[in-house]
Amino acid sequence: MMTGINFIDTIVVRHSLERGTTSEDRPVMPAEFMGKETRKTNDDRLKLAGNLMIMSAKGTKKIRLSDLETPTLPADFKGHYVTTGRGTGRVRL
Repeated sequence: MMTGINFIDTIVVRHSLERGTTSEDRPVMPAEFMGKETRKTNDDRLKLAGNLMIMSAKGTKKIRLSDLETPTLPADFKGHYVTTGRGTGRVRL
């Protein structure tokens, strides 16, 4: 019988502390900056902000938070292009 190993728990990273004078080894923590919880938290913060005016276009234009469009992803990525390299090439999906 084989048992699985969670490799995330076994990977250890050295973190610098106190202006780089000390360090400690601890396991890798998952980054959740693009998850559903983060999106929900950001939406809740926007609702708490109300209908504030924000500056855009180098500070020359004012936009209300309620007028901002929410970005949406297409249902199918087929036919779209993805840039490669340093922005010089592209690949069609």
